[in-house]
Amino acid sequence: MFLTIRGLLEERGIRTENSAYRDCSDDLLDFKITTGDFYEMPYGDEGYLRFKNTADVMSFEQLASVIDKMNGLRFNHRRDFPYYCENVETIKNALADDPDDVCVEGGPCLFSDYEVMARIKLISGDELLYDFTTGKRYKDGSETELAEDPQPELSDFIDARAGEIADLSFYTVKPDITYQEYMHVLLPFVVADALGSALVVSLPDMSYRKELHSMTEPLVGEVRERARASFDSMLFTVTDMYLRLIDRLNGILNIEKLTVMHSRNLSLMEQFENARKPYIERNKILRGLTDNMIRFEAIKDYISMPALPLYVYGARTIIEVNSVVEIDSYRKCRKAHKGAATFCCILFSEMLSADGENVNYTAPVKYKEYGHFRQEL
Repeated sequence: MFLTIRGLLEERGIRTENSAYRDCSDDLLDFKITTGDFYEMPYGDEGYLRFKNTADVMSFEQLASVIDKMNGLRFNHRRDFPYYCENVETIKNALADDPDDVCVEGGPCLFSDYEVMARIKLISGDELLYDFTTGKRYKDGSETELAEDPQPELSDFIDARAGEIADLSFYTVKPDITYQEYMHVLLPFVVADALGSALVVSLPDMSYRKELHSMTEPLVGEVRERARASFDSMLFTVTDMYLRLIDRLNGILNIEKLTVMHSRNLSLMEQFENARKPYIERNKILRGLTDNMIRFEAIKDYISMPALPLYVYGARTIIEVNSVVEIDSYRKCRKAHKGAATFCCILFSEMLSADGENVNYTAPVKYKEYGHFRQEL
């Protein structure tokens, strides 16, 4: 079931015409929101909805009424969905007082459900196919239908039967970037362009590698090394899709101060790992981060990346431009870096895939709408 701004107001006994959203279009009021219902009205009936006690739900016009430079945002569909914003006045004031101290950060998940396959060959001669992202097994002989009977997930299978695995390899069926993934790169670019600020784009392939390395640790030496090499080959192919997109966008927008983080940018990776230690490597932050030790190091990356402008440029006003699903990582990063920088966010909504039921991340491959984004600027 989807939420809407109109429905959230009605559930709270608030008429749209008596709310902060009285001048919003019907399309915006009825936009299908895919988050859980973690909304409140801290400012009263005529205030904004607030999500997870962090970000105010705003229309583009409401956002641009505070930050005038946002009116120059070069994005054709900027009015189509709600934005989740924190510290908008802070952004406005920082741009007026010290624009060189403002930096935008954002970036995509590199792939989603059903796009990366893990092929396991057993010593017995049997072959199994898993989806890397969900960890679920496919039916024998299928790349699209999951096994009906409960099966161990990929990491559990590797852990339990590592000695029986003769080979583990990876390949992707991802032909291009989805529209949602495109927005994860485009919107940080166009916000930085509109504000005249620096930009850091994060391509977290290093985090995927850390998760894969933890998962494959139980494997026999040569099998483990072949699996990791296969994964890297697949992963870098996908990362290169985004690097080409970044080059294309920067050829149009020409951001003066741009940094792109990915695992093959070795000097930046070292800077990232070292600069975050005083903030992240603390029991207060690490305690309760996750019980899943395979993902532990990757999650440390995810809660550090919003602070990259601090690490790279020394920026003290950081604007996270990302999907609203990243709000928890943003909040954890903000907490870890309290006092070192002021964190602000302009988060955007998840879009439904072509099936009208799933967001692009969880949709079957045939509904992910690859490459449908050429006319957005």
